[in-house]
Amino acid sequence: MEGEKIMEEFIKKLLELDIKVFYFLNKDLMNPVFDLIMPVITNEIFITLPALAVVLYFLFKGSRRVRLSIICMIVAVLLADAVAYRLIKPYFGRLRPCDILPGVHVLAQAGRFSFPSNHAANMMALSVIAVYFYRKYGWLVFAAALLVGYSRIYVGVHYPLDVLAGFILGGLSALLVIGFYKRIELKNKDRSRSRKQ
Repeated sequence: MEGEKIMEEFIKKLLELDIKVFYFLNKDLMNPVFDLIMPVITNEIFITLPALAVVLYFLFKGSRRVRLSIICMIVAVLLADAVAYRLIKPYFGRLRPCDILPGVHVLAQAGRFSFPSNHAANMMALSVIAVYFYRKYGWLVFAAALLVGYSRIYVGVHYPLDVLAGFILGGLSALLVIGFYKRIELKNKDRSRSRKQ
Protein backbone atom coordinates (compact mmCIF):
# COMPACT_ATOMS: atom_id res chain seq x y z
CA MET A 1 0.00 0.00 0.00
CA GLU A 2 2.82 2.39 0.94
CA GLY A 3 4.68 1.39 -2.22
CA GLU A 4 1.62 2.21 -4.35
CA LYS A 5 1.37 5.68 -2.77
CA ILE A 6 5.04 6.37 -3.43
CA MET A 7 4.64 5.24 -7.05
CA GLU A 8 1.52 7.38 -7.53
CA GLU A 9 3.31 10.41 -6.09
CA PHE A 10 6.32 9.76 -8.32
CA ILE A 11 4.15 9.52 -11.45
CA LYS A 12 2.27 12.68 -10.45
CA LYS A 13 5.53 14.64 -10.00
CA LEU A 14 6.91 13.22 -13.27
CA LEU A 15 3.83 14.30 -15.23
CA GLU A 16 3.94 17.76 -13.64
CA LEU A 17 7.58 18.09 -14.67
CA ASP A 18 6.67 16.83 -18.16
CA ILE A 19 4.12 19.63 -18.53
CA LYS A 20 6.57 22.28 -17.27
CA VAL A 21 9.25 21.16 -19.72
CA PHE A 22 6.63 21.01 -22.47
CA TYR A 23 5.63 24.65 -21.92
CA PHE A 24 9.29 25.70 -21.86
CA LEU A 25 10.02 23.97 -25.21
CA ASN A 26 6.69 24.87 -26.79
CA LYS A 27 6.06 28.43 -25.52
CA ASP A 28 9.20 29.91 -23.95
CA LEU A 29 11.39 29.02 -26.96
CA MET A 30 8.76 30.22 -29.43
CA ASN A 31 10.20 32.40 -32.21
CA PRO A 32 9.42 33.25 -35.86
CA VAL A 33 12.27 31.12 -37.26
CA PHE A 34 11.10 27.96 -35.45
CA ASP A 35 7.51 28.78 -36.39
CA LEU A 36 8.62 28.61 -40.01
CA ILE A 37 10.87 25.53 -39.99
CA MET A 38 9.41 23.23 -37.32
CA PRO A 39 6.12 22.50 -39.16
CA VAL A 40 8.22 21.50 -42.18
CA ILE A 41 10.56 19.27 -40.14
CA THR A 42 7.69 17.62 -38.30
CA ASN A 43 5.81 16.82 -41.51
CA GLU A 44 6.21 13.15 -42.49
CA ILE A 45 6.84 14.13 -46.10
CA PHE A 46 10.04 15.92 -45.02
CA ILE A 47 11.63 12.57 -44.12
CA THR A 48 9.53 10.04 -46.06
CA LEU A 49 10.07 11.20 -49.64
CA PRO A 50 13.89 11.57 -49.52
CA ALA A 51 14.19 8.33 -47.52
CA LEU A 52 12.01 6.47 -50.03
CA ALA A 53 14.10 7.73 -52.94
CA VAL A 54 17.34 6.61 -51.23
CA VAL A 55 15.84 3.21 -50.32
CA LEU A 56 14.64 2.50 -53.85
CA TYR A 57 17.95 3.52 -55.38
CA PHE A 58 20.15 1.47 -53.06
CA LEU A 59 17.88 -1.59 -53.04
CA PHE A 60 18.58 -1.93 -56.74
CA LYS A 61 22.02 -0.34 -57.13
CA GLY A 62 23.73 -0.83 -53.78
CA SER A 63 26.03 -3.58 -52.52
CA ARG A 64 24.77 -6.55 -50.51
CA ARG A 65 25.69 -4.80 -47.23
CA VAL A 66 23.84 -1.63 -48.29
CA ARG A 67 20.74 -3.63 -49.22
CA LEU A 68 20.86 -5.50 -45.90
CA SER A 69 21.22 -2.24 -43.97
CA ILE A 70 18.15 -0.83 -45.74
CA ILE A 71 16.14 -3.97 -45.03
CA CYS A 72 17.16 -3.71 -41.35
CA MET A 73 16.07 -0.06 -41.30
CA ILE A 74 12.69 -0.88 -42.82
CA VAL A 75 12.06 -3.75 -40.40
CA ALA A 76 13.14 -1.69 -37.36
CA VAL A 77 10.93 1.26 -38.34
CA LEU A 78 7.92 -0.98 -39.04
CA LEU A 79 8.40 -2.76 -35.71
CA ALA A 80 8.73 0.48 -33.71
CA ASP A 81 5.78 2.06 -35.52
CA ALA A 82 3.48 -0.92 -35.03
CA VAL A 83 4.29 -1.36 -31.33
CA ALA A 84 3.82 2.37 -30.65
CA TYR A 85 0.64 2.79 -32.64
CA ARG A 86 -1.11 -0.56 -32.15
CA LEU A 87 -0.10 -1.51 -28.60
CA ILE A 88 1.22 1.31 -26.43
CA LYS A 89 -0.89 4.27 -27.58
CA PRO A 90 -4.28 2.55 -27.11
CA TYR A 91 -3.15 1.10 -23.75
CA PHE A 92 -2.13 4.42 -22.18
CA GLY A 93 -4.59 6.60 -24.10
CA ARG A 94 -2.75 9.82 -23.25
CA LEU A 95 -4.38 12.79 -24.96
CA ARG A 96 -2.21 15.29 -26.79
CA PRO A 97 -1.15 18.52 -25.08
CA CYS A 98 -2.76 20.60 -27.84
CA ASP A 99 -6.10 18.95 -26.99
CA ILE A 100 -6.11 19.39 -23.21
CA LEU A 101 -3.62 22.04 -22.07
CA PRO A 102 -4.42 25.76 -22.18
CA GLY A 103 -2.32 28.21 -24.17
CA VAL A 104 -0.43 25.69 -26.27
CA HIS A 105 1.42 27.03 -29.32
CA VAL A 106 -0.11 24.73 -31.97
CA LEU A 107 1.39 24.49 -35.46
CA ALA A 108 0.31 21.00 -36.57
CA GLN A 109 -2.47 18.47 -36.29
CA ALA A 110 -2.21 14.83 -35.22
CA GLY A 111 -4.27 11.83 -34.14
CA ARG A 112 -5.91 11.36 -30.76
CA PHE A 113 -3.25 9.77 -28.55
CA SER A 114 0.26 11.04 -27.90
CA PHE A 115 2.23 8.46 -25.88
CA PRO A 116 4.67 7.46 -27.29
CA SER A 117 5.64 9.54 -30.31
CA ASN A 118 5.66 7.45 -33.49
CA HIS A 119 7.83 10.05 -35.23
CA ALA A 120 10.45 9.79 -32.49
CA ALA A 121 10.28 5.97 -32.42
CA ASN A 122 10.64 5.66 -36.19
CA MET A 123 13.47 8.17 -36.47
CA MET A 124 15.44 6.64 -33.60
CA ALA A 125 15.02 3.14 -35.06
CA LEU A 126 16.33 4.47 -38.35
CA SER A 127 19.25 6.32 -36.77
CA VAL A 128 20.46 3.42 -34.58
CA ILE A 129 20.58 1.14 -37.63
CA ALA A 130 22.32 3.90 -39.62
CA VAL A 131 24.93 4.35 -36.87
CA TYR A 132 25.51 0.58 -36.70
CA PHE A 133 26.13 0.21 -40.43
CA TYR A 134 27.62 3.63 -41.22
CA ARG A 135 29.39 5.04 -38.16
CA LYS A 136 30.96 7.88 -40.12
CA TYR A 137 27.64 9.34 -41.34
CA GLY A 138 25.07 7.75 -39.02
CA TRP A 139 25.32 10.67 -36.58
CA LEU A 140 23.62 12.87 -39.21
CA VAL A 141 20.54 10.64 -39.08
CA PHE A 142 20.77 10.66 -35.27
CA ALA A 143 20.86 14.48 -35.27
CA ALA A 144 17.83 14.49 -37.59
CA ALA A 145 16.01 12.17 -35.15
CA LEU A 146 16.64 14.59 -32.27
CA LEU A 147 15.44 17.50 -34.39
CA VAL A 148 12.26 15.70 -35.43
CA GLY A 149 11.64 14.73 -31.79
CA TYR A 150 11.93 18.35 -30.67
CA SER A 151 9.74 19.52 -33.55
CA ARG A 152 6.90 17.31 -32.26
CA ILE A 153 6.99 19.19 -28.95
CA TYR A 154 7.40 22.62 -30.55
CA VAL A 155 4.35 22.20 -32.81
CA GLY A 156 2.27 21.24 -29.76
CA VAL A 157 1.35 17.62 -30.45
CA HIS A 158 3.67 15.77 -28.01
CA TYR A 159 4.96 16.00 -24.47
CA PRO A 160 8.71 15.52 -23.83
CA LEU A 161 7.99 12.12 -22.23
CA ASP A 162 6.19 11.02 -25.40
CA VAL A 163 9.29 11.80 -27.42
CA LEU A 164 11.66 10.22 -24.89
CA ALA A 165 9.56 7.04 -24.79
CA GLY A 166 9.50 7.02 -28.60
CA PHE A 167 13.30 7.29 -28.70
CA ILE A 168 13.66 4.40 -26.26
CA LEU A 169 11.19 2.23 -28.18
CA GLY A 170 12.87 3.01 -31.50
CA GLY A 171 16.31 2.27 -30.08
CA LEU A 172 15.18 -1.05 -28.61
CA SER A 173 13.48 -2.04 -31.87
CA ALA A 174 16.68 -1.28 -33.79
CA LEU A 175 18.83 -3.25 -31.31
CA LEU A 176 16.49 -6.23 -31.65
CA VAL A 177 16.78 -6.11 -35.45
CA ILE A 178 20.58 -5.76 -35.23
CA GLY A 179 20.67 -8.81 -32.93
CA PHE A 180 18.76 -10.88 -35.50
CA TYR A 181 20.97 -9.56 -38.29
CA LYS A 182 24.12 -10.59 -36.39
CA ARG A 183 22.76 -14.08 -35.76
CA ILE A 184 21.86 -14.56 -39.43
CA GLU A 185 25.26 -13.29 -40.58
CA LEU A 186 27.02 -15.57 -38.09
CA LYS A 187 25.06 -18.58 -39.36
CA ASN A 188 25.91 -17.64 -42.96
CA LYS A 189 29.61 -17.44 -42.09
CA ASP A 190 29.50 -20.83 -40.36
CA ARG A 191 27.82 -22.37 -43.41
CA SER A 192 30.37 -20.92 -45.78
CA ARG A 193 33.24 -22.20 -43.60
CA SER A 194 31.77 -25.68 -43.46
CA ARG A 195 31.41 -25.71 -47.27
CA LYS A 196 35.07 -24.73 -47.71
CA GLN A 197 36.13 -27.58 -45.40
